[in-house]
Amino acid sequence: MIRNQLKPVFILTLPLACIWVLSLHYPPPATASPLAPPAVLGTWKGESLCVGNRPACKNEVVVYRFEAVPGQADVVVLLADKIIEGRRVPMGKLEFQNDEAKGELSCEFTRGQTRGLWQFKVTGERMEGTLMLLPDKEVVRRVGVKKVRAEEVPTAPARESYEGV
Repeated sequence: MIRNQLKPVFILTLPLACIWVLSLHYPPPATASPLAPPAVLGTWKGESLCVGNRPACKNEVVVYRFEAVPGQADVVVLLADKIIEGRRVPMGKLEFQNDEAKGELSCEFTRGQTRGLWQFKVTGERMEGTLMLLPDKEVVRRVGVKKVRAEEVPTAPARESYEGV
């Protein structure tokens, strides 16, 4: 009699035990948290080098500060500086489309008569990119930067310094 009473309990608990054992060996797939900040956010330092024969172009040591745009998960703002005599000098502010899954950033812009396209690829703590003039698609700058702590570079200019640059 006891044997027949245990049979239904065993039949119910066996599948649950199997599911539990399988869950130990096969964890759920990792997904990016929708609340995780984009990897590009923060401070980056490196070189922006001229490409081709452009006498007015100068190689620069640059500091890029990427910030989030509230309410726009796929957009980040770049505050770009060059270092001159140990000080950060603002070069401008641009909004980039950020494809977090691919680690790619892009920004098409127009300043005066110049139309260009910045493109960057983030790989861990490094980022490489180019500036291409449009419509000819001529690459005029190559950038290589690495992520740094803000205290590793000269003090950032005031945020309003980037307006109208």
